[in-house]
Amino acid sequence: MKTSFTVLLFMSLFGMSLNFYVIHFFVRESMSWDNALKYCKEHHHDLSTVRNQDLQQLSKNAQDDYYWIGLEKVNHDQNLWNWSEGGTAVIDNWDNDQPGNEDEKCGAVQRSNSKFHDAPCSWAIPFYCMEVYELILVQQENTWEEALDYCRQNYIDLAIITIEMIMTEAKNKVTAAQTEDVWIGLRFLAGHWFWVNGTDLNYSAWSVEGELQCPAMNQRCGVLNRDEKLWKSTDCDRRLNFLCVRRSHTNY
Repeated sequence: MKTSFTVLLFMSLFGMSLNFYVIHFFVRESMSWDNALKYCKEHHHDLSTVRNQDLQQLSKNAQDDYYWIGLEKVNHDQNLWNWSEGGTAVIDNWDNDQPGNEDEKCGAVQRSNSKFHDAPCSWAIPFYCMEVYELILVQQENTWEEALDYCRQNYIDLAIITIEMIMTEAKNKVTAAQTEDVWIGLRFLAGHWFWVNGTDLNYSAWSVEGELQCPAMNQRCGVLNRDEKLWKSTDCDRRLNFLCVRRSHTNY
């Protein structure tokens, strides 16, 4: 089965200590709710748990009239709903006359108005999966290449900081670093800076020196400075602490 994805550049931090963030993936393949749930659990974390402030952005990137999220009915008479990844759903954004039919036990969102609907679970419509991530500070001193290898062997990758909310979490993490600079997944090659997963720098937080357009050969790896809380370019052979990113299976 060939399925394509739109990876949203929209993420949300959650949890009292802001330790985690979530990325939503739009899956264009139309499936029943049960099959969508199975797909998300096999390929990601779960069907998406969403909040009201997420909905407009999710709907903007969807393509059909409706899309599944991880919402399932527990009790019709009491209007009780749960999220598929766990936890009671408190929904205050139902569309008019929703929820309606007792037999409509799965939750969808109408793209045109970003309102919740109950729907027959057998509907075949697209859906959102989610991945939950957290940043890990590794307090050992490695070169940039060694740090990259370590993160990829033990987690996912060196930290990828693509929006302000992830930058906020990265700033919090590096306060415990034992080196003034901390490696992140930022590298200069072939004439430009990019993240090690291939993402371009649409968001940046460089120091006052700015983004060096043609750094010296020994200044082509990126760090987050523990004290200034900004990015700098430096020698890739320095031995520093580093930030990795890993998937988390915590509940939203």
